[in-house]
Amino acid sequence: MPFDQSTITEVRPPVWDGSTLQLEWTSTAPLGTVFQVYVGRVLAWYGTSRWAAITMPRSRVRIDVGAVGPGEAAQDFSTMLPAAPSDRVELDWLGGTYLDPSGRDDVQGFRVYGSPLPGAGVDYSSPLAEIQAYPSGVLTDGYGLGGFGQGSFGRASSSYRWTSPALSRGAWTFAVASFDAAGNESAPFIASAVIQSPPRPPGAGPDGSRLSCTYDPATRRATLSWTPSPA
Repeated sequence: MPFDQSTITEVRPPVWDGSTLQLEWTSTAPLGTVFQVYVGRVLAWYGTSRWAAITMPRSRVRIDVGAVGPGEAAQDFSTMLPAAPSDRVELDWLGGTYLDPSGRDDVQGFRVYGSPLPGAGVDYSSPLAEIQAYPSGVLTDGYGLGGFGQGSFGRASSSYRWTSPALSRGAWTFAVASFDAAGNESAPFIASAVIQSPPRPPGAGPDGSRLSCTYDPATRRATLSWTPSPA
């Protein structure tokens, strides 16, 4: 039986106990079933318990829990895991000296700008990144060099790429502008993307828990409380 998540009915919010991250889940699978836990698509634990203590991840990651068949405890099923929604934006563009706003062919690089919050406009006061043009030091704008004809008429271009840090859910807008030796910028190219990753869990309290409950015996009502998701 390959990695199967259909029997997992609930995965409780992880709890930090000061040394490890405690993960607990419920399942309709019979007792003795072997489970696997993947952290960031890497097998981190396997066994027949319905809880696991794992090393605290260094950054935001996806955790998958599922059942496997007898004899498959240590088998790597990472390629079968469901794809996680991307929380990063990747910008790709072509650029060359023909983009120098002064017309002197001395483009020095590109500045990437972005919106500070989802749904907001681009903030041009401070670039998110500054990327050097022709990092190898070799201009590829001559005839027969680089992607001839991919720039302006009869001009070559080089390829550039920038990847954003992790972003919260929502619509984000980015701008890329070339600049010359004097710092003059060209008109920016605008691109937008929608991040559909799930929101982060509620922030943990001093004891590491993310959910608290109080009970009023007079009204026989239980009240659940938690802090808002950080993003």
